[in-house]
Amino acid sequence: MQPVLFRIPLSWLNEGWPDVPLYGYGMMLFAAFLGCVWLSRRLCRGEGIDPDLIPDLAIWLFVSGIAGGRIVYVIQYRHTFFDFWQMIKLWDGGLVLYGALFGGTAGYFGYYWFALRKRGITHWKMFDVMAPSIALGVALGRIGCLCTGCCYGNVACGSQPAIHFPMPSAGWAKMTERGYQTPFGFLLKGRTLIVEAVEPGSQAQDAGLQVYDEITRVNDKVAVRQDDLVQPKNEPLQLTVDRNGGATTLPAFTPTSIGLHPTQIYETISMCLLLFFLLSYHPYRRHDGELLVLLMLCYGVHRFLNEMLRTDTDPVAFGLTLSQNISIVILIAGAILGVVVWRRPLRGETTNSEAAGPISTSGEIGAS
Repeated sequence: MQPVLFRIPLSWLNEGWPDVPLYGYGMMLFAAFLGCVWLSRRLCRGEGIDPDLIPDLAIWLFVSGIAGGRIVYVIQYRHTFFDFWQMIKLWDGGLVLYGALFGGTAGYFGYYWFALRKRGITHWKMFDVMAPSIALGVALGRIGCLCTGCCYGNVACGSQPAIHFPMPSAGWAKMTERGYQTPFGFLLKGRTLIVEAVEPGSQAQDAGLQVYDEITRVNDKVAVRQDDLVQPKNEPLQLTVDRNGGATTLPAFTPTSIGLHPTQIYETISMCLLLFFLLSYHPYRRHDGELLVLLMLCYGVHRFLNEMLRTDTDPVAFGLTLSQNISIVILIAGAILGVVVWRRPLRGETTNSEAAGPISTSGEIGAS
């Protein structure tokens, strides 16, 4: 987890200027935007589509996708938002992928109405261009989720891959709230700052914290209440304790969550495999639009299963989470779309309406 990748040191130029943080989530969204544009332009050349149309389309999809993903996130977690400013703080994470896909779909049809239909470009060819790009975008976007600590999994068994999120990430807070772990690797007696128990194997134990130690300072600040132990993201905890009448400063450590399923990494790996499959199948498809069908079917299955490992969302209907319910809808829609696609003419063949080209505003048939 690395919410801030690095900071641009503007203070070197002027002491009064703050260092500008570059957030991992935003950087990965930007990388996804550039990667999808590059891949789409390459695929366009093989489809006989002008690659110069892609940058404008990408902007439409990016803006509408971000808006759709954020709107669904705010609706889903509306109890955690208290003002408008919190709703637009995208750099802390907070997009629902299916919301972004629905928003991007609306953006695509908007761009199609204003630009693509006038060029005689069919939906089906564009779908085959966009499907691998969507897989690439999701793969990179999930790395952004890992950076910010959202979309985390449930408790992983000892023999399974696991990731530990630092205090005060959402995963750490959820596991602490459920009582699966101690907040800091130790327990305090009542409302005091006296250590009652130290968790075996925790970083607090490795730092040398002992039972009956009384915490007097936290990161060079006088500790007066237990809330003083909670530090900002990625800031370690350094305790000074009163032990046998003398002050002892312990090595700094960062409390973490117990091991959780790395669901973000699972999705990135799954989408990379799906991207490889789509690009490999691309030259062999018999009908335009097949790649979108494969994307819908494969991602629907993956997301339903991966959602079973997550614990950041609650069931909304039929004992399933929102994304699981949408995954079922996506699978059904993908199956129906597959029937439509495979009933269409083979690649290289055209229907009479497609061969005629678009209708111009004067009522004449265009030749494009």
